[in-house]
Amino acid sequence: MISRRGILKLGYGGVLVAGTSFGRVQANSAPVSIIIPGPPGGGADAIARIVAEKLGGKINETIIVEARPGAGGLIASNYVKRQAADGRVLYLSSSMLVTAPAVYPDVQKLDPVTDFTPLARLSVNTYLFLASKQLPVSNVPEFIEYCRANPKKVRIGTVGQGSSSHLAAAYLAKAANLDVIVVHYKGSAPANQDLMGGFIDAKFENLAGTRATLDSGKVKILGVSNAERSPLFPDVPTVNESVPGMVVDDFFVMVAPKGMDKERAQALSKSLGEVVRMPDVQAKLRNQLGAISAPLDPEQTVVYMRESFDRTRTWAADLLGPAELANS
Repeated sequence: MISRRGILKLGYGGVLVAGTSFGRVQANSAPVSIIIPGPPGGGADAIARIVAEKLGGKINETIIVEARPGAGGLIASNYVKRQAADGRVLYLSSSMLVTAPAVYPDVQKLDPVTDFTPLARLSVNTYLFLASKQLPVSNVPEFIEYCRANPKKVRIGTVGQGSSSHLAAAYLAKAANLDVIVVHYKGSAPANQDLMGGFIDAKFENLAGTRATLDSGKVKILGVSNAERSPLFPDVPTVNESVPGMVVDDFFVMVAPKGMDKERAQALSKSLGEVVRMPDVQAKLRNQLGAISAPLDPEQTVVYMRESFDRTRTWAADLLGPAELANS
């Protein structure tokens, strides 16, 4: 059990969010923990805090958000896998929960669907295909035409080898038969700097990681890489409209340890869906993360995660060679 003092000691790693029952919680009562795989201040942390604030009141519990970062999410995943499926520990993750084991099966030895109890997809995050303002194209067909006319000259940046942005760049190059240079960075910030400076010509990235870059006026949106057009950019076509099959999933899901009973899972999923449908929550998701509220029930979440995992695993095997992955 975690005492009140223990909760307060979490400090940097966990934030106490009190529900309506806070005044009745006994000192030896364990709060509900929402585990996140990234550091405080990241996207998962932001949405976890937004959700926890509302969910605590709905389920009449005290909730803490606890960061367990490292190893591409594996530290958090392994921790959650060891917990009881009694609803006291939940796991909120980005699409990394699906991507990492699909790309690195020898390291991330888990199945994101069968090793957990999927509860709900919370949101779909707008994933953009961006280009430097200096590049003389304004959409995906023009980009493809320009690349074909200028082989080995166009540079597409990624936020890291084996990342979703890497997979997207590799898929685009292969599907459209483009001879481009893929440049890997260690994270969004350096890639964004070089995109604004014109040192790379394009990159794939979610809106949360590129909002400041867009605000600079030095880059432009060529397309949206989600399966459907984003309501945030309704006039921007999807990349899939020009390159069939080119879909990049970026989302947030909530899962629980494996073996949670169906009734408990359905109840939690229903509460989570109600939370992310709240107008003020929807506004925070859009404004802070560029995310669109898109809740799915447990059964739908299982199907969605499985399709994403299988597609990513196929892409990784087809597009990324063993030597390339070994160095990522």
